[in-house]
Amino acid sequence: MTTASVINLSRRPDPPAISIVVPVYNEELCVAEMVGRLASVFAKGSSTWEVIFVDDGSSDQTLARIRDIAVADERVQFLSFSRNFGHQLALTAGIDYAHGDAVVTLDGDLQHPPELIPALVERWKEGYDVVYTIRASNRGHPVKEIVSRAYYWLLRKLTGVDVPSGGADFRLIDRKVVEALRQCGERNVFVRGLVPWLGFTRTAVPYDAARRFSGETKYVTRRMLRFALDGVLAFSIIPLRLIALLGALTVGLGVLYGVYTLFVRIFSDRVASGWTSLMIVILVFSGTQLLSLGILSEYVGRIYEEVKQRPRYVVSTMSPRLEARQGKYRA
Repeated sequence: MTTASVINLSRRPDPPAISIVVPVYNEELCVAEMVGRLASVFAKGSSTWEVIFVDDGSSDQTLARIRDIAVADERVQFLSFSRNFGHQLALTAGIDYAHGDAVVTLDGDLQHPPELIPALVERWKEGYDVVYTIRASNRGHPVKEIVSRAYYWLLRKLTGVDVPSGGADFRLIDRKVVEALRQCGERNVFVRGLVPWLGFTRTAVPYDAARRFSGETKYVTRRMLRFALDGVLAFSIIPLRLIALLGALTVGLGVLYGVYTLFVRIFSDRVASGWTSLMIVILVFSGTQLLSLGILSEYVGRIYEEVKQRPRYVVSTMSPRLEARQGKYRA
């Protein structure tokens, strides 16, 4: 579908109300800068806007800084989790409480430039329901770039969901996409995959990621690996099918080895290796079984989390204006 064929597919409010959702975790030095840059961006247009900070259980003064800003600026809203529930659920909570005609999500470290928001809004006004961003490159990290592209290629192959390479949680979604996203009730949320899974008309806007305004990244290697695993397991059962394939392969190898052993025993004067070959067979089969159990346990663990029906997140406090929207709360 060409860009021209999507123009004016649906009518957008004029002027629109834009909600910006910003998950923050120990970003006390970034929140004032974020609000200042958002105010500068929207001062040039006619859109009304609000920013919803979602404090994901910060241990520094992040929440106190947001409270101070919210007192002076009614466009600044916040909600705070009772503990750290994770970036994806912080995004989900902010979207649950947002009431704009369109919702923009971006990270609180300012690597996602707020100055790009008008470009996202313009593409939305053209008729696109989802306007996502594509990171031009991982600045100075060629290995990370290669690994990222390989992962998203594998994710698309395994899940059938068109998650773009270089994608991020910096996007604009229309109100109808927000409502559809709220109907997805799983506990292990992978927003980066859920949005393209929902469908709707989409387009991309490239951007150059800035350096962090302050602090250090919260996505250490362990969290990145967990995030990558969640992306696969949330949308695909192919790993379960691979267990059957792996089992068939090991059984086949076992049969071949058994035939070889019998052949040597019956038709040759040589004696088949004993201890070494036995240990290899045991290690191969044991490793296969443990790997299979590991994959199964990941799926069973997710089923266990779902059937408990606990809230996806717990809010300890929020700004007064968000309290008035509690009827829309859906944990």
